[in-house]
Amino acid sequence: MGTTARKNFSNNIDLNNFKSINLEEMNKAAFMRRIDQKFLLNRNQLENMISELEKSYYILEINNTLNHNYSTLYFDTPDLDMYLNHHNERKNRYKIRQRMYNSSGNIFLEIKHKNNKGFTNKTRTEIDKIQDHIPYKLFQFITENTPYPPFLLKPTIKNEFNRFTLTNRSRNQRITIDTDIIFTSNRKELILEKIAVLEVKSDKSAIDRRIFDLLKEQKIKPSGMSKYSIGLAMIQKTLKQNLFKEKILQIDKIQHLS
Repeated sequence: MGTTARKNFSNNIDLNNFKSINLEEMNKAAFMRRIDQKFLLNRNQLENMISELEKSYYILEINNTLNHNYSTLYFDTPDLDMYLNHHNERKNRYKIRQRMYNSSGNIFLEIKHKNNKGFTNKTRTEIDKIQDHIPYKLFQFITENTPYPPFLLKPTIKNEFNRFTLTNRSRNQRITIDTDIIFTSNRKELILEKIAVLEVKSDKSAIDRRIFDLLKEQKIKPSGMSKYSIGLAMIQKTLKQNLFKEKILQIDKIQHLS
């Protein structure tokens, strides 16, 4: 799951005018209980926002790199319970993944739990490498943090993407912007070349409105975009996906913009 030469969307975005912050400074406010909101942008919309974002946000820098590559492998039950819970809009749902943060070299087994109050909690433990099963030594971690028997979990889809991460001055809000997304599943590959997924992660106790004002100026509305669920639906077209059709059409429209 190495870096792919075809990626070029984010290479054309100039991030050098941001003031940078290192990982240690960023993690001083590593809030795990948060409210998440996602937005889909095209290339022009993202480029139009950069100069305004530079005024109010720091950018994460790791090993002299501002735009970081991530590799992720998702797991689900044989009947895709986690995928279907998202599709069916269950309020209490999970995602289980192994993720490599290529800029830092860190690898984690991560669990995201969205509860019935709309809050997202993330729990993770460091692992040695990405592999296509859940190691026995991590079974307890899975059983303590999810309702799923770890021996049933199977790999479903891989993705790779580039991300730059911003934080506001008071460190109570983060913005991640993902581009150059590639999905791989069942020997099929899907490349989203013109999509940017912007996610605002705000501490539940304080909401910074500046990013939302910028998005409103660009006429960009909130738009849920689970890279796991939407990626799986787009690459495995026989899956139940009625409630994802509008999102897939929106992505297709952005993809075919000149």
